[in-house]
Amino acid sequence: MTAAFSNSPTYLAELAEQILKLARSQGASHAQVSLSQSRGLSLSMRQSRVQSRVRETHSGYSLTVFMGKHQGSVNSTDLNPNTLSQSVKAACAIARYTGEDAAAGPARSEQLCSPDSDLNLFHPWDIDEDQAVGLAQRLESGLESAGGSVQSEGVWVNSHQSYFLLATSEGFNQGVAKSQHSLGASALARNDQYSERDHWSESATDARNLPSVEQIGMNAGRGAAAYLNQGALSSRRCAVLFDPRTATSLIGHFIQAISSQALYTNATFLKDQLGQPVMSDHLRLYEDPYLAGGNASKNFDSDGIAPQQRYLVEDGVLKGYLLSLYGARRLGMEPTGNGFGPGNLLLSSHSTGADDDLPAMLRKLGTGLLVTSLAGNGVRLISGDYSRGARGFWVENGEIQHAVTGITIAANLKEMLKGIVAVGSDVVCQGPFSTGSILIEQMQISGQ
Repeated sequence: MTAAFSNSPTYLAELAEQILKLARSQGASHAQVSLSQSRGLSLSMRQSRVQSRVRETHSGYSLTVFMGKHQGSVNSTDLNPNTLSQSVKAACAIARYTGEDAAAGPARSEQLCSPDSDLNLFHPWDIDEDQAVGLAQRLESGLESAGGSVQSEGVWVNSHQSYFLLATSEGFNQGVAKSQHSLGASALARNDQYSERDHWSESATDARNLPSVEQIGMNAGRGAAAYLNQGALSSRRCAVLFDPRTATSLIGHFIQAISSQALYTNATFLKDQLGQPVMSDHLRLYEDPYLAGGNASKNFDSDGIAPQQRYLVEDGVLKGYLLSLYGARRLGMEPTGNGFGPGNLLLSSHSTGADDDLPAMLRKLGTGLLVTSLAGNGVRLISGDYSRGARGFWVENGEIQHAVTGITIAANLKEMLKGIVAVGSDVVCQGPFSTGSILIEQMQISGQ
């Protein structure tokens, strides 16, 4: 790992201690500093022409000082030890002029963790620009194999690696290296009547776990072409099946609703719902921040507190919130190690069978709407009201009849979560979220 970055972990750990010492010398009662460095390669191509190629490196730090319950923060990209004192003085000056915040302050020493496990998160991908161009060409080749009506709207190859270190005046000083690699494609399909786009992307901490390059392009091309066989759909109420990729967005809305800021600002419909049924009773939502190689794996959060392996929802009942240290203090609760957000999340159902793939889920849907694309941000967490633009396919007797576009689907998240009839075995992972397709009993469709 030391060869991947300009500064070694040992150097950054020592630099962090130097910054903390300077903060105390300027009158800070407590201090917390995070240092980061990253490097990466990004390349995009459209119809065989390279659109951009960027090699980037970045380093910097963020310092927060506390003077009692007053706090001040500064950010800098200059890791030169000779200029540190200027930033520290600036942070302390800010703290002296800010108002008190009863929830301010670092984690107590007894709350800090001592991570000792390797989560297998660092796998540099040794590719140069020429190799990235070759991958992009293969993405476009796969995309164009979807048929003559399809052309590339752009493909991309990204590879990044980073190192992050957190240190506090209470004795925490830990770092973690992580890599993230992604491939993606955007396709345009045309016929005499319609023009439709679709995209497909995959990411992994280890490039060896990415699927076939050509398959990623083909998925984008086939997705766009499938929307050309369109038919009208009138407004109605019906069952709705979210394919796995759109289904992850439902977990995302739920996670927002049980996270610190929404809770302490009273901006969520799930305030004061611990111990109450919030989903169908066959559902579980499990958080695993220690999954080896996981997209959201972590040994510690932004305050140095250990995250937890736990059920957030069990048998439909809400078992836990996602609380940062600050959010927990605002709520009068204990932090849950979620200062960086959720760990890896898996939605599952007691009733899911191994053969509940997408065709099986279509048969369970019977007649209704398969949603494969969403647009807009019409979700109000404070009330749970949900209204988003959608594309997908009309299904009758478990068979796709035609594509539908330009529609809106609406309901309330409270009803949607409790109206989940089934979860498929066709699990995909996007960011921290993993789920199969999700079948909801009924939603309102505004059609043509």
